[in-house]
Amino acid sequence: MTKDIKKLIDFLIYSEKLKTEKRHAHKSDDSYESAAEHSWRLSLLLMLVAPRLKRKINLEKALKMATIHDIVEIDAEDVLVLEHIDNKLKKDYKDEQEKIAIENVKKMLGSDGSEIYNLWYEYLETESYESKILHVLNMIEGQSQFLSEGVKKFTNEEQDSVSKLIAKTQELSKIDPFLEELYLSCGELFRKRTKPID
Repeated sequence: MTKDIKKLIDFLIYSEKLKTEKRHAHKSDDSYESAAEHSWRLSLLLMLVAPRLKRKINLEKALKMATIHDIVEIDAEDVLVLEHIDNKLKKDYKDEQEKIAIENVKKMLGSDGSEIYNLWYEYLETESYESKILHVLNMIEGQSQFLSEGVKKFTNEEQDSVSKLIAKTQELSKIDPFLEELYLSCGELFRKRTKPID
């Protein structure tokens, strides 16, 4: 076995752990969703939305970005967006852990890791058209997972974070008329599925 093939096999074994990284949402069978399942459905959503966007997107690049955007959660773990949307300390800590994790990915893959590393940072910085579209779709996909659950109850503090998440997603979705319409529809369903704990 060549070093190159061993490196790829080792990374394939490492990346399997994303299938075991549980997110905070339940699937329709009441089991927890994994980060890998989220990435898969985000990629599917991207494929379906891309032809409807007003401006052409580099779909190959965006799909690669969708595939790897949460690879860092193998080491850094998933952090519920409601926990850091309004908490700079938690957000900064999350970002720091993810940056350490992407360095590990790059080191593991050597020169093969450059594309993953660069795409991940492009997603993080949210300056390119593809990364902006993907951020909106990532938020829509995450929130739409709650549509597979029953009514979700939140504490008053969590409800405040939910409101901020909805407002942020609405604002970001304005990048494209179709995304705005899609989120208005999904967001309305999401709001109906959330309510404060009595």
